[in-house]
Amino acid sequence: MPVRIRFSRRKQMFFLEKIVERSNKSIEQLALFSGVSSRTFRDWRREKFLAPLETLQKLSKKFDVPLPRGEVLDSYWYVKKGASRGARKRLEMYGPPGTPEGRVKGGKVSQERRREDPEKYRALGCNVAKVFKTPAHSPKLAELVGIFLGDGGLDKYQAKISLSALVDREYSYFVTDLFQSVFGVRPTLYEREDDHTITLVFSGVQFVDNLEKIGLMRGDKMLNKIKIPDWILENEEYSIACLRGLFDTDGGLYFHRKKSGIYIGWCFSSHSKPLLENVRVILRKVGLNARNEQGIKLYLYSFPSIERYVEVVGSHNQKNVDKLQNYIAQMGKKRFLQKRRGRIVV
Repeated sequence: MPVRIRFSRRKQMFFLEKIVERSNKSIEQLALFSGVSSRTFRDWRREKFLAPLETLQKLSKKFDVPLPRGEVLDSYWYVKKGASRGARKRLEMYGPPGTPEGRVKGGKVSQERRREDPEKYRALGCNVAKVFKTPAHSPKLAELVGIFLGDGGLDKYQAKISLSALVDREYSYFVTDLFQSVFGVRPTLYEREDDHTITLVFSGVQFVDNLEKIGLMRGDKMLNKIKIPDWILENEEYSIACLRGLFDTDGGLYFHRKKSGIYIGWCFSSHSKPLLENVRVILRKVGLNARNEQGIKLYLYSFPSIERYVEVVGSHNQKNVDKLQNYIAQMGKKRFLQKRRGRIVV
């Protein structure tokens, strides 16, 4: 457990408010920097919880805000207090411990009561399963399915999406807002400096169950031979939205130089043949023919095809938008543009 520090009243709040003011960053950005959810960061600022000493020192150094003096607490300072409170509450609810059979029966009764009135038991500090809404089919939901099929994964208790901290930071904010809009929940964001990744984590058995209901699968995506769910493929608007989520995670625009000039290309890759075929079919429906190379990659080589893709499908990942805009700007500065085999050459 991280070491905590306890200040006198309002000092933690004033310190974090000064961090927000001095950094000129949003709560979401500061939470990401601290490796916690925005809700946790706001709870620190409201002094609902004590913040870790290491995190406060990191914020203090980064934004040049002096850390006030406080009492550094032992890693397990809360155990004695929490254990005593839990014992009193259990005694109040169930009385003295009895026989093994009686304890099993009491546990079953407790679980049933929690299901009947979860808010009551949540207020008491008990563990209660989270409740997530099941969203209706929509373009936004279809795009989230594409994002999960691209860079996501599901296990028994969690759903995760892993993005690059180097080029996908802005996109991680978009995905967070998209999940809030569709599911009514925001993920917890974790950033690892050793491999430059941002991981969006959604916890809850029911949440993972809901994702399975809309066509996603737990476990290894390659072994499962993932594909786009039928309810998306049967609707053109949903198909385009799903393709956008897929390309924004597992695809990208790239440049390659030849003697005749600089070319821009479009590439999508997947080790799932059913998914690759789904993408090729959607592209064909919007008038684009992609070349399948190496069995795991689809390519669009001509600039008119890339323009068509951007016009019809678009992108919510800023890195793709920036690459295309930079390429167009570069072409605008050059006067000797040529067309060769359908490609625009600089």
